[in-house]
Amino acid sequence: MKFTFKTEKPTGRYRSFDTETHYVKWNKVEIGTISPETPFTIRLRVMKKDMTEDKNPNCPWRWIKLKQQSISLDEAKKYLNDNIKLITDTFTIPTD
Repeated sequence: MKFTFKTEKPTGRYRSFDTETHYVKWNKVEIGTISPETPFTIRLRVMKKDMTEDKNPNCPWRWIKLKQQSISLDEAKKYLNDNIKLITDTFTIPTD
């Protein structure tokens, strides 16, 4: 299994003032984003090990930001798929 990606382009009257949104998907579920500007940073949703670890017991997941900063969008996508084993072993990815 690998990560898939979806890019949503802005629409509407003021689309020139908005940026594209790059989503990271795992098993057809959106689990993260890649920032639209350089350096491209990756943020993922992961399940908490303990429900009170961030003082919010209502939410079973939390956002993490990976240290990897890429100079291109393709490099960020390649980094995610090259390190898929490390990411899935370290963190629990939500499936809902």
